[in-house]
Amino acid sequence: MMSVLLLAVAVGCDEEQPEASEPQEAVDEAKVEELDDPPETADETAESEPEEAVAEDDEAADNDGSFDYPDFELDELDDDARVQLADLATSELCPCPDSVVSLHECMQQEERCEEADELATSLKGAVAEGADSDEAFDQVARERADTADTHEFSVDDAPLKGSADADVIIVEFADFQCPHCRTAAQAMDEVAERFGDEVGIYFKHFPLGNPTSDQASQAAMAAQEQGRFWPMHQLLFENQRQIDRAMIEQFARQLGLNFDRFRSDMEDEALQARIARDRHEGLEAGVQGTPAIFINGERYTGAISGAAIIANVSSQLDES
Repeated sequence: MMSVLLLAVAVGCDEEQPEASEPQEAVDEAKVEELDDPPETADETAESEPEEAVAEDDEAADNDGSFDYPDFELDELDDDARVQLADLATSELCPCPDSVVSLHECMQQEERCEEADELATSLKGAVAEGADSDEAFDQVARERADTADTHEFSVDDAPLKGSADADVIIVEFADFQCPHCRTAAQAMDEVAERFGDEVGIYFKHFPLGNPTSDQASQAAMAAQEQGRFWPMHQLLFENQRQIDRAMIEQFARQLGLNFDRFRSDMEDEALQARIARDRHEGLEAGVQGTPAIFINGERYTGAISGAAIIANVSSQLDES
């Protein structure tokens, strides 16, 4: 099994996903023909497309602060701080293996993993220090980076751009419903275009618990079975605010996939298990949000833009 030693880091959509909107009546047929054209830059996207509001968790935080985390000390927090902690914990995934619930829901369970208590403790500490939500997430991210270990990821069947034998290897964990991941996808396209086989870029699935995210990952995996992962990847990100099952099936037809096989693979438990494995690998590495980017064993915490990542890769190529 081929593997890559990498260092974990998480940035982006640990709390932010686009709201669902009315399904798009038709997808521009020209998009499929233009898949080889480079997409608009990340900077252009940031300027032209404001991010959508966060979709609330089905298990919403108790806004009155009346919740309890068994065997977890909360007495030091006043009511406002408890509400803030609940909101933050609702925005975070539970780090326990195979869990798909929020940290807030996980912490209300009698039995939970040690990692959940550690994450809740970090958030509680930030809240107790008076940090606002963004500052609290930044503080937790720094703590994760400071304590991160080197991890080994399986990349045998992960989609790849570039060369597996490249001097610079990039692994990205992403969610197709995350607006930050759309920006990262455009940045990765720029990196691939700039360096070709001098880099290897692997994609890992990390759906954040939204049913639409799960379907999108399943669609990408089903397309991968027919050699069309990257075209499906591009369509899913380009249309992420309108994605539903009907649109996904339309994409499959436009890409010329064997439709019966595609629909069957969408429900294939083996492919779903591969998605779950990707997510579990990310969780083991401390990933809590997307995109989470790993470059040659070192965490990448710079700007999510083609120019910034290209500069990082150029520096590493110069050293190789």
